[in-house]
Amino acid sequence: MPNNQNHPHGTEIAPHLRIPAAGSSFIEMRFADLLHRDCFNPQSWNSIKLDPAAGQPGWFEIDLNTLGLNDGDYEYEFVLDGATDAPIADPYAVHITRFGGYRGIFQIREGRQWQQLFSWDDEFTPGNELRNNHQLVIYEMPMRWMESAPEKARQVGLGTFEKVAFAHLDRLKALGINAIELLPVQDSPDTLNWGYGTRFFFAPDIDMGMPVELKFFVKHCHRRGIRVIFDVVMNHARNCPLAQLDYARYFLSGDDDERAHRGEDYGADLFRYWPDKDNQTPARDFQLQMVDHLITEYHADGFRIDEFKGINNWDFIQQFRDHAWQTHQQAFPGRPFLVIAEDSWRRAVITHQRVGNPNSRKVTDSMWNFAFRDELRRVFAGHLHTEWGQPSRRDRIRWMVTGIQTWNNGNRQAEPGFYDLSQAVNYLTSHDVEKHSEKRIMNYLLAPMLEAHGYRGTVDDISWVTDHLKAGSGERADDHQRFLHGLALERLRSAFCLMMTAVGIPMILAGDEFGDVHDLDHTNWRLKMSDPVDWERLDASANNRDLWHKVAELIALRTKHPALTRNETEFLHFHPDFDGNDGAKVFVYCRTGGVGIGAGDQIVVIGNIGPQSYAQYNLPWHWMNLDAVREIAPPQYCAPLERNDAGSVKLSLAPYQIRVFET
Repeated sequence: MPNNQNHPHGTEIAPHLRIPAAGSSFIEMRFADLLHRDCFNPQSWNSIKLDPAAGQPGWFEIDLNTLGLNDGDYEYEFVLDGATDAPIADPYAVHITRFGGYRGIFQIREGRQWQQLFSWDDEFTPGNELRNNHQLVIYEMPMRWMESAPEKARQVGLGTFEKVAFAHLDRLKALGINAIELLPVQDSPDTLNWGYGTRFFFAPDIDMGMPVELKFFVKHCHRRGIRVIFDVVMNHARNCPLAQLDYARYFLSGDDDERAHRGEDYGADLFRYWPDKDNQTPARDFQLQMVDHLITEYHADGFRIDEFKGINNWDFIQQFRDHAWQTHQQAFPGRPFLVIAEDSWRRAVITHQRVGNPNSRKVTDSMWNFAFRDELRRVFAGHLHTEWGQPSRRDRIRWMVTGIQTWNNGNRQAEPGFYDLSQAVNYLTSHDVEKHSEKRIMNYLLAPMLEAHGYRGTVDDISWVTDHLKAGSGERADDHQRFLHGLALERLRSAFCLMMTAVGIPMILAGDEFGDVHDLDHTNWRLKMSDPVDWERLDASANNRDLWHKVAELIALRTKHPALTRNETEFLHFHPDFDGNDGAKVFVYCRTGGVGIGAGDQIVVIGNIGPQSYAQYNLPWHWMNLDAVREIAPPQYCAPLERNDAGSVKLSLAPYQIRVFET
């Protein structure tokens, strides 16, 4: 278990520090009071020998309560076999310090190991209960992106737990967000980017804040009814002390049989997950201890598993999912919980109860739905192409909205989909924006518009237009650039309309809710991670602010309307020429709530995904009391829904426009 393990409401904690070091015979801990930094010299610190742990071959331990130490906060590190010039930090440390290297911290009060008390007593407030998985709208948050350097110097993100808690949570609550998916917040040497290379698995990133600050962040999310899902990196580790202590038991070498079955190592150390000759799995045990710690200490509400494809061990991931659920329900009975996989091979079957899975059960609860993102982008780019013998366009739209199958554009085939909305996390953009097809959705929509009208659609040009929309911003974007920017925001509103009414859990990348754009070259793997959200763009124009309000309206509908927390969806209309290459691309579907078409409390979505514009489009209609029908997040300029005669209505539909109605 993590060293310095805390009890929920106490301050005195388990006194033993334990570390693995199978190849060593003599382990010492050297330590000093943090108040003695003015005389910093680790070679002169007190040193104590660790004892072999009883019944745990290759493990060593020390009982801090037997050392007779004065009260204080102590930094410590380990020395193996007399190598005093190569100290090693504690991989299980829950609190770390950085000064001439990284070390763990332990605290002594009244002669015994102690940890700062953190009260969770006021964790929840009336009316702000945590929503179940069918009601979630997730906000993907790269913590470092949440604060940028001043004066548009965006080369580095400066977000911390404290800054986000005080500067952003109220705004996210007002937006309607009820879950945050944190990009990795465990300590990582990749401190200026996303953190996908964990160093200390039990301690928060030292540049984001202390343990108490992460706990404060989670508590204040919960006080606003916002769940916190931790993104965990279990494929590999970067500069983790385990590699120095016990590499062979925890990590793979190039000639290991398991290595050929694994994915990329990203220049880091791949964890070893196959059982050893004694049927032991120490790396698995390490990750299960990590999940226990994040749940019991930080009240995690779920996990997103990075690089599922690279781990390539469905037995272990299922074990991880089952263990996490058990720990969470024991600690917090009845609270909602979710384990999500990022499987870039897009295998929806990992969320199924099926014979082909380990133990004939699901491996994870949910997964990122790459296919939804890709199909939606093809829709708004006018690239929903099909060929003779392949599924029709109307089939592809049905699958995108319902998720019952997914489209693989690589092999041009339909693949198994999802049978419950909680299994699919749908999104417009994720943090991973490197490829042209993956960049921020606003860049994706605006670039071709600018280029079609003789402008350039580069990252720099789009950034310039976005920052020069208003008078007083220096040289102002011209009238046509401002028009095209507004048109792209309108299409982004339509994209949100589809995502919020499709079957699945919607996820929003930080900044997309108001149309933020790239400032750095997203095709550069380093720069793509160092491009924080520009919060000033929330008010770059009236259209940006209007989009934010429309997204908030859609989120309120998604989280509160009963028909959208169920799976039932029925398509009511496709234009007769929908499947033709040049045919009209109008469709209508209803989220029925499990009752017959025409009832109240249903959601009707009308979409035009073609370049044609309709001042009046006529379609069959089952809810003829139009006084009871309300449009949600309407376009700024549109003709209202009007009755024609018995059984039909008319409305305007601009190119690539989606309209949503509540009956």
